[in-house]
Amino acid sequence: MREIGIGILTLVWLTFPAVAQEIPSPEDFLGFPVGADRRLPEWHQVEDYFRALAHSSQRVLVQDLGQSTNGNPFLLVLISHPDSLDQLDHLQNLQQQLADPRNLEGSPENLIAEAKTIVLVTCAIHPNEVGSAQTAMAVAYDLARQNDPETEEILKNVVFLLIPSLNPDGMDIVSQWYQQTLGTDAEGTLPPELYHPYSGHDNNRDWYMFTQKETRLTIEQVHNVWHPQMVVDLHEMGPYGARMFVPPFIEPVDPNVDPLLLGKIEELGESLLSSLTEAGKSGVVTRAIYDAYTPARAYQHYHAGARILFETASVRLATPLYIQNTQLLSGRDYDARKASKNFSLPWPGGQWTVGDIVEYQKLALKGALLHAARHRESWLENFYRIGLKAIERTTPYAFVLPPDQHDSQSLFDLLEVLDVGMVEIHRAAGPFQVGSSQLISSSSASEGRRQFPAGSYVIPMQQPYSTFAKTMLEVQHYPEIRRYPGGPLKRPYDVTAHTLGIQLGVDVYQVEQPFHAVLKPVDSIIPVSGNIRGTGPYWLFSHSSNAFARFTNRLLEKGLAVYWAPNGFRAEGEGYPVGTLMTRSEGDEAPFLDRLKDIPLEVRRVEKWPALAWQRIRSPRIGLYKSHRSAPDEGWTRWILEQYEFTYQSLLDLDIREGDLSDYDVIVIPHQTPETLEHGLSGPYPEEYRGGLASRGIARLKEFAEAGGTLLFLGNATELPISRWDLGVRNVTGRLSPEDFYVPGSFLRVRVNKSHPIGYGMRDEAAVMFRHSPSLELSRGLAIAHYPEGNLLLSGWINGEDSLEKKTALAEFKTGKGRIILIPFRTQFRAQSRGTYKFLFNSLYYATTRR
Repeated sequence: MREIGIGILTLVWLTFPAVAQEIPSPEDFLGFPVGADRRLPEWHQVEDYFRALAHSSQRVLVQDLGQSTNGNPFLLVLISHPDSLDQLDHLQNLQQQLADPRNLEGSPENLIAEAKTIVLVTCAIHPNEVGSAQTAMAVAYDLARQNDPETEEILKNVVFLLIPSLNPDGMDIVSQWYQQTLGTDAEGTLPPELYHPYSGHDNNRDWYMFTQKETRLTIEQVHNVWHPQMVVDLHEMGPYGARMFVPPFIEPVDPNVDPLLLGKIEELGESLLSSLTEAGKSGVVTRAIYDAYTPARAYQHYHAGARILFETASVRLATPLYIQNTQLLSGRDYDARKASKNFSLPWPGGQWTVGDIVEYQKLALKGALLHAARHRESWLENFYRIGLKAIERTTPYAFVLPPDQHDSQSLFDLLEVLDVGMVEIHRAAGPFQVGSSQLISSSSASEGRRQFPAGSYVIPMQQPYSTFAKTMLEVQHYPEIRRYPGGPLKRPYDVTAHTLGIQLGVDVYQVEQPFHAVLKPVDSIIPVSGNIRGTGPYWLFSHSSNAFARFTNRLLEKGLAVYWAPNGFRAEGEGYPVGTLMTRSEGDEAPFLDRLKDIPLEVRRVEKWPALAWQRIRSPRIGLYKSHRSAPDEGWTRWILEQYEFTYQSLLDLDIREGDLSDYDVIVIPHQTPETLEHGLSGPYPEEYRGGLASRGIARLKEFAEAGGTLLFLGNATELPISRWDLGVRNVTGRLSPEDFYVPGSFLRVRVNKSHPIGYGMRDEAAVMFRHSPSLELSRGLAIAHYPEGNLLLSGWINGEDSLEKKTALAEFKTGKGRIILIPFRTQFRAQSRGTYKFLFNSLYYATTRR
């Protein structure tokens, strides 16, 4: 046996046989060739194949990184020359030195001469895009057995890191659904559930908040260990446009992406386009469709590596399509039926299969590996130079986060994001002053000289991964791009803002000029336990931190009574704001102390019950609507509820149409369009999945509220009660054209009524994620948050700001004995908008209080 160190791990691998074994083919394990029509592998077949390949080839190793959300093995496959695989520790060390030029143990020229290009390829993050896992098997098989000059060149100069599936759970969900429906009218349809347990299709938007297990495994054990120069992400797109997209990307590109990377992306893209065309592969487009603006999809762009996106036209899962030329559609910056500079050889139409997908992806992937091999020195030199520029950055000089923040949990969350992203964080040993700083938060920006206290967190920009810190902490100014001068606006591909301090509600100061402070490095970011002051049986704790919900739920689970204050008050010489929470210890205090572990919350104990009309809250009985036409927002809501230790019950369409709803205090309807909510799945799906809420379900929801329950509608789901029920509210922006009003994902300023229970714990102003959201004009009901007049945009892009001014952003309506709460903005968008979590949490507790 031989032992190979992988970072901090030591893995044991089976000894390679002295006499080469026969290399197994993918067909040996699948029972069908890769790319076969109407056949899909399950994850265990893919896993078994790569383990067998590693056992039979000295060019292949398999590393178990951990487990997926549902407990499947999460694999990394390493493919290279056997000599390289025998010295992985040494090659990693070379990468780490080049990534951080401060720690060179020799000249960069000597290190580069010895190092390999590290190429990471990720597959099947969206498991309805079925080709890439099979492409991974086919390419690995070729590299494991072929001895042609190109293969030898790749093996000699590249360490190829392959993740066969970023979503093993979803592979099984899609494959099993496909096999179940094969030969029926539903063949080729998407499964009636999310194909990632929590995030669904949004799992490739998690590359800066790092919420999901699969993201963490990939970042912490692959990206941060190997520092790849190239990351190739295999995807599929709609079937009626180009056959394949290869970079370069369209504008805009995040200005923080280094020009050296953009140059390599351009160079690689042109090479791939040429080689695919030479191979007779028509329909390849470049400089179209996809931009490179958000770090949510591109971690490596901020860590000195290039993110390369391949998008191939899809089929109906594994069922072929025949596409007439007349069915081909134009897309962003190209027409699928016309030759152009970026689309030189249109595809004429015809049969399109999984086999075609695999063939296009194989050619492009091998082309990328060959480019990495032939231009090894250039990739490594650029990688080193980008790190060198990062440690020499002068503008801005640093970001500073004061230790005493409104929301202690969000401060921890922000620092953890930076820490996972390998950003070096320091704390000030004493107070210090800066000459000029700009406050970046949901409050009004302020500038000028400022004194910071001891314990402040300082993120200097003179470090290798300052680019990641910079893009995550600064304000985004998304450019206004028109299709032609004076023409219509070119719409962004995704959201236009990601400023962490703004979306988490943390005050961050951007400092432009050098300053003096005694700084100590922070070794790790770990949750701190609660701080307890004073004595006495009554425990008071703040509502301002998101951590209040986790602590409250732990107390309620123990059966203790919890109250919140409807007014501000004073107790033992200290003032407490509206929304302050209180519980009482009954002798044994150990359960209290135990429940404060890992919760960054301050608790103040007092001897006497503060005299005011406390309102008791209870553990909310939550029904969370789960449509068969799956919605990522439903999955994200489940994930957030579990993270904060709420209990809930998923409610399907039939549960709402026919079930007993009196078991719930609150029913939550996540973000979906009203048409989707009402009609759900239609067409070829089996009967048990079809129909949505229907008129019966919508009527029963109204009856539930009138009988005393609370309905909470999120995002575009708010349009259902607006359009179906007479609430005295209308969506004032719903019928405006994009030329008059368009906000595709930006942080906007709202003013909050903190005296209302839903506003407890918030600041006077907050930043909300507005993404194609409704906005409200009330003739009845109560506005809890509204858009002020002027200067709404905090980060991102807005067109038609005046259409929102003075309009309601969050509202409550009484109906019968119950209430309806509308939160049209994305209050917990992708588990990123944590500064507005409290609107969700408060609504749930509010449902347990009497009117």
